[in-house]
Amino acid sequence: MTDAEELREALDALRAAHFDAGGSACDYAGLGASPEKQRLAEMLAALQAFDPKRVRIVAQTAFWLNVFNAVVVRDAAELAQARGPREVERFFESRRANIGGLAYSLDDIEHGLLRGNVPKFGGMRAPLRQDDPRRAYTPLAYDERMHFGLYCACRSSPPLHAFGGGMLDEQLEQATEGYLRREVRVEQQGALVILPRQFYWYAADFDGEREALAFAISRLDDDTADLVDRRRGKVKIRYAEFDWRLNER
Repeated sequence: MTDAEELREALDALRAAHFDAGGSACDYAGLGASPEKQRLAEMLAALQAFDPKRVRIVAQTAFWLNVFNAVVVRDAAELAQARGPREVERFFESRRANIGGLAYSLDDIEHGLLRGNVPKFGGMRAPLRQDDPRRAYTPLAYDERMHFGLYCACRSSPPLHAFGGGMLDEQLEQATEGYLRREVRVEQQGALVILPRQFYWYAADFDGEREALAFAISRLDDDTADLVDRRRGKVKIRYAEFDWRLNER
């Protein structure tokens, strides 16, 4: 078993022990000094000697999602102390994992690798320079569903998942559908759709606002989707606020 697979198993075990059944809320008090958190921290530390080139092409996205999620869980106590948007932003800039001797912040993983090295919302520059050696580990296949696999330890976050085991496509689809069915609100008989904030921040990742709407509606139950479809495009879109409060059980 590789270190990448052991990280996934450690993340999965932690989720089972300290999260609710859906992975949406965590017993952070119980997590604090637990053997599951200790094991996760050990697996992250072991990746310092792990060569990401050993990760199969089809597993690259799963690997980086797991690293991101593991760092957030490991350091969630610091995120809980954040006061205001700038401190939240600083958390994602400063929390890091060392993979193969190179340091990756959460922003580096999300925007530099998983999003293909494009600026984050409100940013002006790509996270990784043209000659940055970390760019060699960008997943070859971009998948916009990764937005719904990134765990942020807050009330508006997608649930925690551990990805891999040769089932990434099914896992990402399940994570995306589950999150959108929880967060998308359809009102006024389909005339108003309130989308999660991710679609506002990263509309370009979904090829624009209308394509983002179609992406979301296609994953709702048939009756709800039909309400929107019958409007033939005459739908107003709003975006929910993102709740950064800690998702404690």
